Amino acid sequence: MENDLEKMSKTMPYTVPEGFFDEMEEHLMQEVAPKKSKSKTRNVVLWTSLAVAASLALLLVLRQGWHHNDDASFEQVEMAFNQLSDSDQQLMLELFDEMDELDEFDNY
Repeated sequence: MENDLEKMSKTMPYTVPEGFFDEMEEHLMQEVAPKKSKSKTRNVVLWTSLAVAASLALLLVLRQGWHHNDDASFEQVEMAFNQLSDSDQQLMLELFDEMDELDEFDNY
């Protein structure tokens, strides 16, 4: 058996692609590096939109209390509402629906 090993060629039968070890560290670091999370950006945008919508809702509610029967103020609120994005308009409508539900609950 010892003689068989001595007869074998001592050269490596396999080859490594050129530049493999040079680029290995870079490729490894890219795979291990933390990925940028889109959900963080999405959360910031969501919370910012929510904060803007909540602020506008608060202003509209306060203004409605001060000018309850003023037609001009209703027109101004309607114009401001129409300038909001579709998602902010939807959020405002949902908030007003929730407020109506709370008012109905308080009346019982």
